[in-house]
Amino acid sequence: MNTATVSRPVRIHLAMEDGPLPRSIRQVLPIIGGTSSHIYVESADQADLIIFTDVRAIEHGYSKEKSYAHLALSRTDNPNLPDNCGVIDATKALPGLVAAIDDARKRLAPIADAPPASTDEVVQIRADALRILVIDDTKQNIDSAKKDLSGHRLMTATGYEEAMEILGSEKFDVVLTDLHLPMSSKTMGSKFKLGELVPYGILLMIEAARQGAKLVAVVTDLSHHDDPFSAAFDHFSAFSVKIDKAKVHMVHATMTDGAKDWLDVLLDLMAR
Repeated sequence: MNTATVSRPVRIHLAMEDGPLPRSIRQVLPIIGGTSSHIYVESADQADLIIFTDVRAIEHGYSKEKSYAHLALSRTDNPNLPDNCGVIDATKALPGLVAAIDDARKRLAPIADAPPASTDEVVQIRADALRILVIDDTKQNIDSAKKDLSGHRLMTATGYEEAMEILGSEKFDVVLTDLHLPMSSKTMGSKFKLGELVPYGILLMIEAARQGAKLVAVVTDLSHHDDPFSAAFDHFSAFSVKIDKAKVHMVHATMTDGAKDWLDVLLDLMAR
């Protein structure tokens, strides 16, 4: 078995409208190392490093697992930034861009030099498939949902605003949501910052029931020893309640390989 590892370019997404600024960045960065150092991608989902000027541009799909760099256009340009975010002074853009790429590269794990996975496998939709929405800001938990709930008609969301938009436009049999999700810029006060966690799951639980879901669960992996809200959550996890016509349950997730066991949550919810 080949156990060698290889590095890859840092994938950069410029989360800003097309114009002179992003064009200048694209022209300047190749001198730092060309495609062996970095490449550009069109989607934030594909990126390792996201460079932005307006904090609202990174709210959708925000992930603590990615690197972010805020290009500050003035000395007073200091929005509420997430913890995993660097700041690039526009007057010293080149060294700031170099540092941002280097920081992003340090976060990348080496990738195994292995043959590509087969693309022949097709997920078969079950005859009794449920329409399920899973809301969680952690990639590992989203990946777990796709595996655990394979065969069902699954949609996923990673933030409050995205989830509210989906709930307002789609109908689901089941909605499973994380308790804490990153703060939305639309509800963000001056003392808070993007990435700070808020118990939006309680609000999404109500909205899911209001929009017609039959089974709803708020699923947390926080220990009641480490989080006061999770400790209070224990009382409510002992029973299910009815909201409109929905059966609603609050649950501490069973963890499998470091991720939430969504199938266990679903089966428990259906059996109640």
